Amino acid sequence: MMKRSCWALGLMPLYMAVVGLLPLAVQAQTSSSETAMQNRAVQQEANTSSDSSEWDEVFDDEWDVATDTTSALTISGFLEATQGYRWQSDDAVSTRQTLSDVRARINLDYLLSTSALSFKSDLWFDGVQDKWQAQIRELAWQGNLSGLGEWGNAFDVKIGQQVLTWGTGDYVFLNDLFPKDYPSFFAGRSDEYLKAPSASIKLSGYFSALNIDVVVTPEFEPDIAINGDVFSFFSAQAGQNIAPGFSVSKEHTPNSPELAVRLHRNFNSTQWALYGYRGYYKQPLSTTEQGELLYSRLNVVGASVVMPLYKGIFNAEYAYYHSVDDSRGRNPRIPNSQQRFLLGYNQELAPNLNGGAQWYSEVTQRYSQLMDVAYYPEHEQAQVRHWLTARLTWLALRQTLTINGFLFYSPTDNDGYVKAELRYTPTDNWQFRVGINGFRGRDDDTFWGQFENGSNGYMALRYFY
Repeated sequence: MMKRSCWALGLMPLYMAVVGLLPLAVQAQTSSSETAMQNRAVQQEANTSSDSSEWDEVFDDEWDVATDTTSALTISGFLEATQGYRWQSDDAVSTRQTLSDVRARINLDYLLSTSALSFKSDLWFDGVQDKWQAQIRELAWQGNLSGLGEWGNAFDVKIGQQVLTWGTGDYVFLNDLFPKDYPSFFAGRSDEYLKAPSASIKLSGYFSALNIDVVVTPEFEPDIAINGDVFSFFSAQAGQNIAPGFSVSKEHTPNSPELAVRLHRNFNSTQWALYGYRGYYKQPLSTTEQGELLYSRLNVVGASVVMPLYKGIFNAEYAYYHSVDDSRGRNPRIPNSQQRFLLGYNQELAPNLNGGAQWYSEVTQRYSQLMDVAYYPEHEQAQVRHWLTARLTWLALRQTLTINGFLFYSPTDNDGYVKAELRYTPTDNWQFRVGINGFRGRDDDTFWGQFENGSNGYMALRYFY
């Protein structure tokens, strides 16, 4: 611990020097941006008030000078310190800490004539795992394809590292098969870290009949799964929670591409969407005959609808998970196919108070075949598993204070998870968060019950620059 602290303190002067310079850069950039906005406003006013060629000529000269001094680069980001501790000891994990980050984020955006470049990256010291870590959350080019001809006007493309999402669920994902970071979610990092980045190509087409999104990820991107580094999990083979800190070998991690497609359209105020996915289970739920973890193949088709209902918004979503490597459900080492259903509703309950509820269900296909061959049938989930969720969000103090509570409860597993957070943003530069992640279950082998010893509280202080 002492060695780690000295290392961190040794880098701190350099870190603070960089941080000290960034606001100056931002201030300079902001001044340039304001100048550009003022110039654009003046130009619009001139265009509408006079068609004098003489005036236009003089103005254009001035405008060109002003534009030459304007940078298209914007810089922003934040610094954040977080701490989190589990409520009780976990015999499988050596520390009670669940979160101990000192993090710096930098965002760079550069506007080109008809497109944009973006960069978002985090560097942080993870005090729980005692190591520096870095993540590029975005490094991408985004623009329209009009340069390829008139037909290209209907298409936008984004290429590079990016965070992707779609679907209608609130913390529940059916057709969103893009990678997630569940350790960050359970530890209390900001919600944005639930979505992990991937190196992908997203092509969006807009037509009168419907719109289409196609996402190609050239090399499979798995979830960042619970592997025992911070939170233990139940092992049917061991009959108890373990924390091996595993990683899937390169041999059993696919390097083939993933393909995700969404067709969507609005009919009046109702949005319909169809989904397709061809790839792999995002978590290593399968094993080899030797017990080594691997990602088996998965195809998904689904649909969703979002529409106004009464005083709120109703959403419904369906997905069929086809387990390609075990279509007949007779291989106990590979998950069976499933049907997944979601119904949701949310509305404003009172001024500054919003509420939402969801019902989610998983139906395992060919369940009798699974139970016939299962190694540990007593630990298999029920053929039909239900979740109920509820969210309440209250805004106060001119919306500088947000109190949010989210509850998962499974009547079939008799377990649950509550995630609650208070977030206070007194100024544009500062934000304070405090929250809890509480897990509870009657049995240790259920989805939420296995994390009961990982229940934790956390706090975070963030400075935006």
